[in-house]
Amino acid sequence: MNYKSKAITLTYSKQGESSIICKIFTAQQGLQTFIIKGVRSSKSNKKLGLFQALQLVKINATYSEKRGLQYLSEISVEEPIANEKINMHKNFIAVFIAEITAKVLQENEQNIPLFNFIWNTKKELYLTDNLSDNFVLLFMLNLSKHLGFYPSIDNANATYFNLETAEFSNDSLNLNIYLDKEKSTILKSLLQGKEVKIEQKIKSELLKDIMQFFHLNHYNLQNITSHLIIESLRV
Repeated sequence: MNYKSKAITLTYSKQGESSIICKIFTAQQGLQTFIIKGVRSSKSNKKLGLFQALQLVKINATYSEKRGLQYLSEISVEEPIANEKINMHKNFIAVFIAEITAKVLQENEQNIPLFNFIWNTKKELYLTDNLSDNFVLLFMLNLSKHLGFYPSIDNANATYFNLETAEFSNDSLNLNIYLDKEKSTILKSLLQGKEVKIEQKIKSELLKDIMQFFHLNHYNLQNITSHLIIESLRV
């Protein structure tokens, strides 16, 4: 089946001497894995930059249920963003978002609300001059909403946040699944839309806690390394 679709590039790995295998989130077919032959050759009519993290593109592709790797005939930029090549901090955040998105998606499952969320997140990332210091944390929390396990604030007056039940509670019997009082208070503020200044060490710990929150809700985020770069750059 041939189709045309808006799409978001996520991650790629080298294949052979000149090809890549690329994961692309398409509006029409959901997550797809493509083999892009010869793209790393100087003679290719497809530029490797088109497959960098979170490029907003349009594609012409072929889908077959019998193939694990799909074929891409055309790709071009749908929404160019002028400053994305010169802001390395934002570029690392884009890599993180792309890696996380590739991990949580299921192949061949269309999800237009989630697609639009990632599309608009990319635009917000690069078009906002004064980006929130908590952008990455807020992205993860908003992503959990699209995946169906957004934290509940029904019991917001309680002291501790339970990573397993996604609720606030006054009990903290199992420290492995409860945030401490300080981080629970910070999380509560983020969920309530408050801008809060977070010490870098606590922010790094909270990001890891939220990744555990995803794991407890059956989303495996192992082998994600870009968050370590983000932490080292203090963004």
